[in-house]
Amino acid sequence: MDPARRDLSIALWGALIFAVMVLLVLLLKTPGAIIAGLIGVTALLTRRRFIPNPEVESLRSSLLIACDDIRDIVEAFDNLQHGSSTQALADRTLHFPALANTDLSVPEISEFHLKYSAAQRFLARVDTYLQSPDLERVHLEKLIRIADERALELEDAWVAARNAAREIGPS
Repeated sequence: MDPARRDLSIALWGALIFAVMVLLVLLLKTPGAIIAGLIGVTALLTRRRFIPNPEVESLRSSLLIACDDIRDIVEAFDNLQHGSSTQALADRTLHFPALANTDLSVPEISEFHLKYSAAQRFLARVDTYLQSPDLERVHLEKLIRIADERALELEDAWVAARNAAREIGPS
């Protein structure tokens, strides 16, 4: 649910609960006031569950940015392998044909393929984690640190693999 709808939903539920509390007080007097007080306390306690923590939301955004760095490299390699543009075709056939070969004995290219596969699995897991509403700040900070490390490692491996493939050239 997007933030605007969530805010509207929370406001509508709050108005409904307030109206019920007022009706209870008007109709039942003292017992209604006690019941309304219990309903109010319960509503305030459950409200914390549905109002997101701004710090956690900020960390989620940071994690998405770190994952975007990984996705950029994954998409660049996918475009190199499967792209239909003239640049992708030229890169695949003339400049970096060795990058498509996973069985190559060049360590830089093999390392990139390993990191590429790991990056795809990591992105799938992070997307699953981000769907959970129960992520805590500590867990998000750890994921951000891991995502940043993986992005740097993948970028270094990507540059090294491209350089190695350029040196090998077309067969």
